[in-house]
Amino acid sequence: MAVTFVLDFSDGQHVETSGNGVIGRNPAAHTPGTELDDPAHAELITVADDAKSISRAHLAFGQYDGIFWVLDLGSANGTTIVYPGDGAYACDPNTRHEVDPGSTVRFGNGSFVLRRAGV
Repeated sequence: MAVTFVLDFSDGQHVETSGNGVIGRNPAAHTPGTELDDPAHAELITVADDAKSISRAHLAFGQYDGIFWVLDLGSANGTTIVYPGDGAYACDPNTRHEVDPGSTVRFGNGSFVLRRAGV
């Protein structure tokens, strides 16, 4: 059974998800492939960025066995995960990286904090 996570974005958006998707300035520009477990039902989350520090399709996300992950889609400015009390880690492109609840995911000038729904 999928866990519902909440992504609290720096621009004020709060997105609940129990699936997978793509985040970017224009995520519809990306054709989901093998990086997503269920590309037919991908959620597309648009984050406004006039400075264009966020790529059109910056990162993919999903979960496996209740563990949330992100995958940088080869973006120009990269993706970084900041784990509480454990420092910041730059994500290698096209590789899934686990994200713990309470962590901040930074991408370009944008970010979101991950939490489990109801917490």
